[in-house]
Amino acid sequence: MKRRLPKEPSTVGMILTAISGVSLGILLGSFILLREAPLRRNEPAESGKIGDYAAYYSPGSAAAAESATVKSRTSRLGRQIPGSIPFTEMEINHYLSQFKSADTNEDGTPSNISFSSPNVRIETDRFVLSGKIIVNPQKDRFEVLMQAFGRFENGDSGVKMKIDKILLNSLRIPKFGGLVDNLFESNKAMFPLPTEVKSSLGAIREIELLEDQIVLAL
Repeated sequence: MKRRLPKEPSTVGMILTAISGVSLGILLGSFILLREAPLRRNEPAESGKIGDYAAYYSPGSAAAAESATVKSRTSRLGRQIPGSIPFTEMEINHYLSQFKSADTNEDGTPSNISFSSPNVRIETDRFVLSGKIIVNPQKDRFEVLMQAFGRFENGDSGVKMKIDKILLNSLRIPKFGGLVDNLFESNKAMFPLPTEVKSSLGAIREIELLEDQIVLAL
């Protein structure tokens, strides 16, 4: 009886096997990066950590109390008085510090997911908006730090916000063309801004980022 030779794999089969292997590798790598919490600036990576692939986090500073002049500047913005109106990183983060989700549901049971207060770090040419997502805080606690790196583009049609990069812990999220920018633009009305600021967004002609402040030009 003749022995049959093993059938050679088809080209399609080899391609599918290769795609499956690559996909599995991508999923495994994404899971590892998602589990890897960002390092604070100047904090060395621990032995056995992912090292060069780790993301870094440097939060913006926050004032301990409200500035004596922030209400008058917010009022100027609400009345749309022409001129430049600056807000510092510390002032913005002091305002944002009051916004975070409750640790319990309306019926008093522990929340399965909660959100920390937003934080903004202002740099010379960009801003970093960050916030922590906490899953199962009472049981198997898992924290994900979201960081959105963005900038403002001034043009004849007004100011547009551009998001250059989004990180979930150490996992970089693809931009999918302009989808991420469009999502931020369409949902910016949901950001916790003062009523005067929301009603005056359309009157802002330019936005300039300085070392530690944002300057709005009306």
